[in-house]
Order: sequence, then C-alpha cells, then structure tokens
Amino acid sequence: MYESQVVAFARYAAAQVAYHERVVAQHQIDGTGCCRSCGRVWPCDQLQHSRGMVDHFSQWALAEKQAIPDPELVRPYVEPVGDG
Repeated sequence: MYESQVVAFARYAAAQVAYHERVVAQHQIDGTGCCRSCGRVWPCDQLQHSRGMVDHFSQWALAEKQAIPDPELVRPYVEPVGDG
C-alpha cells in the first residue's frame, strides 16, 4: 500500500520520538551525580543527543489522537464533482 511521503515521514518521526524518549527515561541522574544507565557524568552524551532528537522530530511526528491524512486525497480544498 502506498503512503504519501508526508505520512511516511510523520510515522518515521513518531518512531524516532518514541525511541529517544525511552533513551531519555533510561539515562537519568543517580545519587552520585552520574547517569544510572551508562555511569558517565550526568547529563551524559546519550541523554543530550536524545533530548535534541525528541525536540527535532516532535514537530513532524503524528500524535496518537491525530488523524492520518488520506494518502489518496491530493488536494483537500477541492470539492469532489458530482455525477449530476
């Protein structure tokens, strides 16, 4: 099934946001001031990178409640012509 490039990229962006949000949740500070996942000084490189990726892709990601546009509809502002 063909998806428009806009819909396909929006799905890709949503997947990137979900992945990087999971990385952000894993790389949090522990009681020693280090990352509890990788042990580096907090904020670690993985956390900083993933925060940037979430910010970057969030503007294009489809929200779960957002309707996916119909890929067959090329120009939504044009009314379909009736048979009459």
